Amino acid sequence: MSESHTPAPGAKRLARAYAAGGVLAFWAVLLWLSFVADLAVLDAVLLAVLLAAVPGLSMAQVPLIKGMTVDRLPAYWSSIITLWLLGTGCWLVGTRGGDVSAIGIVLLPLGAMVGWTATLTAAGMGIILIFRWIAGRVGVAETLLLRSLLPRTGEERRVFGLLSVAAGTGEELAYRGYAIPMLAPILGVTGAATLTTVVFGLMHGYQGRLGILRTTLMGAVLAWGFLASGSLIPAMIAHTLIDLIAGIAIGDWLLSPEPDFGVDPSEPTAT
Repeated sequence: MSESHTPAPGAKRLARAYAAGGVLAFWAVLLWLSFVADLAVLDAVLLAVLLAAVPGLSMAQVPLIKGMTVDRLPAYWSSIITLWLLGTGCWLVGTRGGDVSAIGIVLLPLGAMVGWTATLTAAGMGIILIFRWIAGRVGVAETLLLRSLLPRTGEERRVFGLLSVAAGTGEELAYRGYAIPMLAPILGVTGAATLTTVVFGLMHGYQGRLGILRTTLMGAVLAWGFLASGSLIPAMIAHTLIDLIAGIAIGDWLLSPEPDFGVDPSEPTAT
């Protein structure tokens, strides 16, 4: 991913620990959902992947990629493919016994659709701006990896646009549209929303500790929008718009000046 990068001492050991934890968590969640919650095997496996394997892998990468820059286009395309595969899998599994309303694909009246989308987009951008201010006050910077992911050329911006759509659809289908309805009968709606929101935050470990918290709050807002509106569509559109605005329209402004906000790459990013 980078021209030259040597993980910090102990990084491989920490990565192995996270990976082992993810594997153990996968089997624990799978057994719990299969034998205690009595879910169908297909749902139990998919949920175990979403709740344990994906965040475990994400966190295992954090110590290895700390201080790393990336080749943006290959990183964009690999993420696009992964997110769309994840979203498509959740769509197919979640709707196999009914229609698309099972995963929250419900049309709202135009006014409600626009209103909810605008509300969620504004709330998400508000969280980003608040965290920019907070991080500036504590005097830290975003991770080098996050800064290096910002698109620079016209081609990169176009592909980043596709990545924003993939994130807005794939992540929302997986962690809001599919996981929350599946877990709600087991954990209650609040418990299901809380668990999926925390996992959603951990998936963004490459953004550092402050970034995990920022993304967790963003996920909470999107989960609230989904549950309160009764439709996943506003959350999908808002998620896409937030990524487009934060990544393309004002990305350079959000990440500058580097020493004044975000998570310092010299600080530990794993908990």
